Amino acid sequence: MEYTLTADEIKKVTQLDAEQRYEYFINAVADLEKIWILTDDEGFVLVTAEDERCIPVWPHAEIAQLWIEGDWANCQAQAVDISTWLDKWTAGLEGDELSVAIFPHADEPGIVVPPSELQETLLEVMQEDNSH
Repeated sequence: MEYTLTADEIKKVTQLDAEQRYEYFINAVADLEKIWILTDDEGFVLVTAEDERCIPVWPHAEIAQLWIEGDWANCQAQAVDISTWLDKWTAGLEGDELSVAIFPHADEPGIVVPPSELQETLLEVMQEDNSH
């Protein structure tokens, strides 16, 4: 399901604090079944947050695209289907000892979690959504 954010919605969600962005991210990803990352010619982009190497992730392409500037000007937003994320990415990121920076914004990294914790939370929310 494609969903495009309006400028007002982008402004509203980017003004949320880290905890609120985390909640928003989990619910949006559970509904839309996509996680957005940034990629360049060498693969996906990594950042350092809380002294950990992290892959930054966003709930919508429009928000990920806000990061495409400066050092990341040659990047593009890429969707990862939720089933692919759960089946392959979680184990791959864990194996590479990478964390996940959930919905970073401005100079703030967002909530940083291990990939397995993100997977557990997403599965819980998706199961709750399916049971309603």
